[in-house]
Amino acid sequence: MISIKQPLNQSLLALFFALTLPLAAQTTPETAELLTPASTNITSFKTEHNPTLSIVDTENSKTLRVEFPASKSYPGFNIPVPTGGWNLSTYAGIEAEIVNTSTSRLNISMRAENNGDWEKEPWNSNNVWIAPGDSKRLQVTFGQSFGQAGYPLNSGAISAVKLFVSKPNESGSILIKSIEGFGKGTPTSTPAAATTAPAASITAKSGSPIFVPTADNISAIKTEGNPMLSVEGSALKLVFPNDDNYPGIDFPLPGGQIDLSKFAGVQAEITNTGNSRLNVALRVANPGDWRKEPWNTGNSWIDAGQTMPVKVIFGQSHGHSGYALDRSKVNYIKLYVSNPKADASILVRNLVPFGSGDSATTSAATKPTAIGVDATFSPSIDGNLLDLKKNGLSGFNFSESSAVLVDGKIKATFNKAKGYPNIQFPIPSGGWNLSAFGGIQVTVTNPGNSKLKVSMRVDNPGAWKDEPWNTENLLIDAGESKTLNLTFGQQNGAPAYPLKSARIKAIQVFVARPKADTTLILSDLRASGSPADAANELSFTKPEDRNIPAVLPEWLGGRPPVEGDWVLTLDENFDGDTLDESLWSPRFPWDGPQPGQKQRYAPENVIIGDGVATFIVEKRFGHENNDPKLDTREYTSGLIQTYDKWAQLYGYFEARIKVPYVRGLWPAYWMMPDRGEESGLDEWQRRHTGNGAMEIDIMEILSEWGPGRNSVATHWDGYGPEHKQWGTSQIYYGPTEDGYHVYGLLWEPGKLTWYVDGKKVAEQISERVSNAPATLRFNVQIGGWATNDTDDANLPVSMEVDYTRAWQLKSRL
Repeated sequence: MISIKQPLNQSLLALFFALTLPLAAQTTPETAELLTPASTNITSFKTEHNPTLSIVDTENSKTLRVEFPASKSYPGFNIPVPTGGWNLSTYAGIEAEIVNTSTSRLNISMRAENNGDWEKEPWNSNNVWIAPGDSKRLQVTFGQSFGQAGYPLNSGAISAVKLFVSKPNESGSILIKSIEGFGKGTPTSTPAAATTAPAASITAKSGSPIFVPTADNISAIKTEGNPMLSVEGSALKLVFPNDDNYPGIDFPLPGGQIDLSKFAGVQAEITNTGNSRLNVALRVANPGDWRKEPWNTGNSWIDAGQTMPVKVIFGQSHGHSGYALDRSKVNYIKLYVSNPKADASILVRNLVPFGSGDSATTSAATKPTAIGVDATFSPSIDGNLLDLKKNGLSGFNFSESSAVLVDGKIKATFNKAKGYPNIQFPIPSGGWNLSAFGGIQVTVTNPGNSKLKVSMRVDNPGAWKDEPWNTENLLIDAGESKTLNLTFGQQNGAPAYPLKSARIKAIQVFVARPKADTTLILSDLRASGSPADAANELSFTKPEDRNIPAVLPEWLGGRPPVEGDWVLTLDENFDGDTLDESLWSPRFPWDGPQPGQKQRYAPENVIIGDGVATFIVEKRFGHENNDPKLDTREYTSGLIQTYDKWAQLYGYFEARIKVPYVRGLWPAYWMMPDRGEESGLDEWQRRHTGNGAMEIDIMEILSEWGPGRNSVATHWDGYGPEHKQWGTSQIYYGPTEDGYHVYGLLWEPGKLTWYVDGKKVAEQISERVSNAPATLRFNVQIGGWATNDTDDANLPVSMEVDYTRAWQLKSRL
């Protein structure tokens, strides 16, 4: 017993003395250089996943060469850090100059870390894609990850700096010319305590700019993606490199935090001084966990030579309900450009707060309606929601739009845009209580010369990822006036988010992607109908269903969900190791890539093996279908479809699928018409969704929704001005043990019924249900309906299809 106890007591004593010793002080580097290859001892580097390091001569200087094997992991290294860590508080971040000497494009990441609980991810990261032979700078800005607000890194106590390559498909190498600090930070001699009090906010003054650029203060601006800064008159000039990311700046804030609670938002005046159209965005953030995205964002598309405001309305992102920003604690304001072409440049003037956050009747964003609390303001019995005679346009907010009053009505102009220019109506502080009504309506007049589609959206408070809103649209002929009616709980006649009429936080009218400036006359905005009109009872699922594990019925995979004399007409289990091209094609019938989407398709991104079809999604540049005559995209995905090979009218269709949950992806299992060669129609007419045919979406998912939710929809009468649709994105279901779910569609004359894991989740009953045969499609899209803010760091990923089957009633064969 003594021989065991004595060493233990000595160990505890040694540990006690170790804990009472002072911690090693952080080392402040004498210069910005953290890695100098000429004087580096590479034996002191820690490596992971077998890279090989060496020092080589290049262009009369020493360079660190990193060779790595093909890997499904992240081969890389940590640069040596002094005991106690680096004090890099005088810098805005760390940057590395990297040359890709491989034969393939590489995704390279760098990470700066603090000591701490790894589950809290105490680090900041960034990545850059580098083509073979190219050289780029990779920057990690303290407090950010991948260009967004990140972990609040203590730059005075950097414990590790890691650089790695993400899942290289083949062996290769890179050269590291330097790793050094960049920009200006706030110097500190000792690391900040973990429990420091929140920074006090400096209160912004009405009409006063938040930041005025001068030759002396632009060095304090944190940059991301290497824009070049200069002062031109009273404006800040930014020149951007050719970049497939989001280069931009963080404006210095007085005291590091600013109080904007007296205002409705922040805006900047931007002039596009380059030669191509730019998407310029502004982001305003609170302190907090970056994974919860505590920020609001607004953007504008600006033509070459054009000057436009870029606005952020508090409580909204891109004109829609967003994070409930605490306006009194704004800790950063970022301006950035999406994927600029070479020599893109802008002038930034007048970064100022706008609007009022204190008026009794104001925009939806200025005083967010509390989640779970009914509003106290109700309209009169006639439901009138606007008093234009008394208040004019006070409290309105405009996103890529403007308005004037003409004869007591709102003459609204929606700017040409790729997004959703909108007008947001005033909302009482705390929201509208419309529990005595069944919906909202507005009268719309089209004074133009062409037919238009106009939409209205009504929001509840809640996380934007849950899409707590309803939308309705209306086609209006030139010169026509119509009433646009939105029924709570419905969207295009289908069950939608179960909107709580007592908690209305926002009302807007918008035009989707107008190709030219568009004018509408709006009047008579009012609550309408009765609570009995609301459609919530039409919904077969509810959000809480995501927490209840799925119970799979015995019939699943073996027969349809209803009785009948059924015959199996398709039984694809993806046996073997190649795609059965007598049934499937790995490309669409038309040339791509699809406008507005970020991916191109390549046959090699569909892999057949182990009884599964795997659809690989990756950031890999190339031509659509590897055809040099077709356009290129930065991302590559896979598809299969049965056009001209297999189609069926009516029956039951089912597939077992596991989808990836990486932001920016849009997995889908769907059907499109094919009237067949025997119809005598050309290829376009065979596939057209008019004349009784439809697109039928059996399963669509925006991956950022996370597990347990999908969308179903139908589309008909083309995709132009006559386009019509039905659907809901509020389908909820519980988890399975292996992550696979079974998605089914029962297609009958005049009726469509959707199933998930054998449970009925949606139903469309209509004479317009398709009466034309349809083909099957599986693919993963990127962007488009999904966010364009793709999570590159978690690519590549895959969608897996275990089987797809179809049945038909014997009487229809």
